[in-house]
Formats: sequence, structure tokens, C-alpha cells
Amino acid sequence: MATKNGTIWSETPAGQQLQQRLADEETLRGLDHLLARITTLETAVERLAIAMEQGPGLISMAADTVDETVRQAAQRGIYMEDRVQNTVALLEKLTRPEVTHQLSALLDLADRSPGLIAMGMDTLDEQMRQAGEKGIDLQKIASLTGSAAAALSEASEKEPAKVGGVFGLLRALNDKDRKKGLGFLMNFLKFFGQKMG
Repeated sequence: MATKNGTIWSETPAGQQLQQRLADEETLRGLDHLLARITTLETAVERLAIAMEQGPGLISMAADTVDETVRQAAQRGIYMEDRVQNTVALLEKLTRPEVTHQLSALLDLADRSPGLIAMGMDTLDEQMRQAGEKGIDLQKIASLTGSAAAALSEASEKEPAKVGGVFGLLRALNDKDRKKGLGFLMNFLKFFGQKMG
């Protein structure tokens, strides 16, 4: 094959350089690799062409499936458009700078919470120890509080509050349980008065 000015291409400097490159072993290996890939490339192109032919039908089928799912959800009172709008609104709120800052602070707090809880428990233990040294029996107080709560509940549910005058009050005070309660109340008032100064 001749060039524009009539010389043979292989006699030009570019042609000679091309012939040298074609004789190079690395170039030959690269060409062999390319030729081996041509078959794979042809298969891929054929598959792509088939997929492009079937694409509109597949898209239509997927759209029909989505439409049917949305219709069934609407029959159950679930409206996808509302949910999508709510989700978008929620995402908008969650991505506000002040909210992301607060969420970040909350996550930091969650990371530190085991240490904070341990510190709180240590403080509570120390307060209980100091109360015990002052002669305060916290278990007895807890027991009395529980008893008072149970008595309050039973008194409001089981027996209507009726005394019937001074004589009725005196008859009621004859009950041994009421005597115990009144004795406790009188002792409490005495020691409470002492603490008040």
C-alpha cells in the first residue's frame, strides 16, 4: 500500500517503527490477549442488545408489580405517598445541623453512660454508707415506706372511712391494729418534733 506521495508505507519512518513494535514479544502478547477477549466482548455485546430489547417489558412488569403493591397497601389503609412524604419530612428534620449536633451529643452520652452509671452508683453507695454511719436504717425505711403504701391502698379500697362522732372514734381506737398504728404515729410525731428543734 502506497502513501499519498507514492512511497510504500513500510518504507516510511512511521511504518518501520510500527514493524519494530509488531516484532516485539510484549506487543505480540498484548495482541494475543486482545484477540482472545474479542469473543468475550462479542458475547457481552449480544447480551446487552438482548437486555436492551427486553428492557421496556421488564421495566413495565416491575412498574406493574409496584403499582399492585401500592394498591394492596391502600386497601389496608396504608398510603405510600403519605409515608414517602412523611419520610422525606423526617429526613429533612434529621439532617438539620442542630439536630445532627444533638444526635451526635446523644451518641457521645450513650458512649459515656456506663461510666456515668457507675459513678452514680458509687455516689449512691457512699450516701447509703454515710446514712448507715448516722444510724439511719435504710432497709427499715424502705420496708416502712412499702408498708405505708400498701396500707394506704388497702384503706382506700377495703373499708369506707366512717367514724361516727367521738364515741365512734373511741370504739375504733379499741382495735389492736389501730392502736399499733396510732402508737407509731405518736412516736413519729415526738421524734419529728425533736428534730425540728
